[in-house]
Amino acid sequence: MFIISFGVSIIVSTTMYLIQRKWSMFRSIFDIIALLCLLVFSSIAASAIYEVLINHTVFMTNIHALFLNGFFLVSGAYVLMYSMYKLISMIVRPA
Repeated sequence: MFIISFGVSIIVSTTMYLIQRKWSMFRSIFDIIALLCLLVFSSIAASAIYEVLINHTVFMTNIHALFLNGFFLVSGAYVLMYSMYKLISMIVRPA
């Protein structure tokens, strides 16, 4: 499973890089989506931690319910792909 997720992340981020090279407007679209996903990701994480602190529950057992939230997983996955895409963009400078 690790190999599959590793391969998919490389393929998706490389595809994002190639798309933004061909159509420059996608650079802004990818940036806006990343901003929204980062807001969703951090808001869900912060609210889960706040709930644990308010309820005085055991942190390690209740916080794992966070991984059952689809919005958290999808937004986190996009932020990862976006980060890899930005790293590829910095490494591969157009000549």
